[in-house]
Amino acid sequence: MPETSTCFSLVCGETVEGNVTKCPKCGSRMRTSRGVRGLGWFLLVLGLFLAGMMAVLTRNMAPMLLHPGEAVEGGSRYTGTAGQAQWILWLFALVGVFGLGTMVNGGYQIATGRRSRAITFATLGLAAILLVVAWLTQRVLG
Repeated sequence: MPETSTCFSLVCGETVEGNVTKCPKCGSRMRTSRGVRGLGWFLLVLGLFLAGMMAVLTRNMAPMLLHPGEAVEGGSRYTGTAGQAQWILWLFALVGVFGLGTMVNGGYQIATGRRSRAITFATLGLAAILLVVAWLTQRVLG
């Protein structure tokens, strides 16, 4: 299969054969399929790290957060309210889902050597929702 170059602009997405550095349609930077796969591996590892760390964090903190004010095994205690704990768990879940979305995005790039605008926009949407929920969680906890 011949090497292709894809425009990295989110609005253009032009694909041409060969190793081209500048998009012939919009003038934006182009990436080869090999470069896109490399970025895909980065996204896959980053998403795996985020989702994995949030799973471990949730597993370790859930007993405290689900029983506010009570001492759990090891003597740890969460002193906030049940509503605050619910916001924290939602934030953990959203970070994990964002990690999974990042993994899907990276996996698609590795498999195809191209970037999917739909998956990229979905991941960016998850990031926006995550930022809003993080801000709201800070307001609830503050």
